[in-house]
Amino acid sequence: MACKIPIMPAAYKPVERETPITPRENLMRAFDHQKPLWMPNFYAESQMCVAKSSRDMAPTKAAAGVDWFGTNYIFSPDVGINMPAGGVFDSVTEWREKVKWPDLDAINWSRDAEGFVRDERKPLYMRFSNGIFERLHAFEPFEQALMDLLLEPEECRDLFERIADYKIGLFNHIRDVFPLDFIVAADDYGTALAPFFSTEVYEELLLEPTRRFVEAVHARGTKFFAHCCGKVEVFVPYFADDLKVDGIEIQDINDLPRIVREYGDRLLIEVKADPKVVYDDETTDEQLLAHARQIVDTYGAHCNPGSGAAINLGVGSEHGYYLMEQELYRYSSEKYAGLK
Repeated sequence: MACKIPIMPAAYKPVERETPITPRENLMRAFDHQKPLWMPNFYAESQMCVAKSSRDMAPTKAAAGVDWFGTNYIFSPDVGINMPAGGVFDSVTEWREKVKWPDLDAINWSRDAEGFVRDERKPLYMRFSNGIFERLHAFEPFEQALMDLLLEPEECRDLFERIADYKIGLFNHIRDVFPLDFIVAADDYGTALAPFFSTEVYEELLLEPTRRFVEAVHARGTKFFAHCCGKVEVFVPYFADDLKVDGIEIQDINDLPRIVREYGDRLLIEVKADPKVVYDDETTDEQLLAHARQIVDTYGAHCNPGSGAAINLGVGSEHGYYLMEQELYRYSSEKYAGLK
């Protein structure tokens, strides 16, 4: 290995090309679990917007800060971002007296769109961090949050329902301003080895509040793309069949080839290139091209139900990125030709 794998891949200038349909139309086909015309390059072919009035997180990820709940965020130079570190309450039993909910109706959200220029060719999205479970362990120490799930389940459930109300209100205010095609909603459920909690705990405490959030997003004509870090395969059936989210962004420590095969008709699944290949300076152009074709032949719509997967392409060099990006587009277009 001759190249360090970065925590975040470099963002290269998007490719401009003539396509038979727009990248927005292609990705929305995939979100509808229909056959796209090429494998979508998920983020590179999308347009992101930001709600500047929201303080659901600290003002910037590049420094320590405080959000509008009073949650402290500690900056980690090693990771390159800040992370929530509690400070609101010490036990979930205190949430009613100590959580001060922001007055979302008092904010002039229309100012967030000032200067924003919509690219109609691309799907528009926004990231929603601090999901329903994540907000619990943002409010209090993480170990306490895990204990509270077991020791104070009724208090946790009541708080999760209130957080869902807040998330729905926040989304609706932002959706009034931005015509979002999809949101990326983060709620991490596990470590690299196992989930933080059992499926029984999930069903009892988190499933229904999360379902309400998903349904509220769908009610506004916006797709729900669920981000969930960790070894979380046991929750995929809930994503697909109970929550009915439109897609998932999970790590390749999960069995992504199997998940695409089994759930590709109900979920659009994000995949990535193998970092051991694309961040190795000794990898040749021919190997990068072969890896691009391997991704399509493993995850593509021509060999999986529904839309297949969407790629989130990160490569260690600008040259390698554009080489693989072009091959992914060319080869998937060829393989997807005539699919229905």
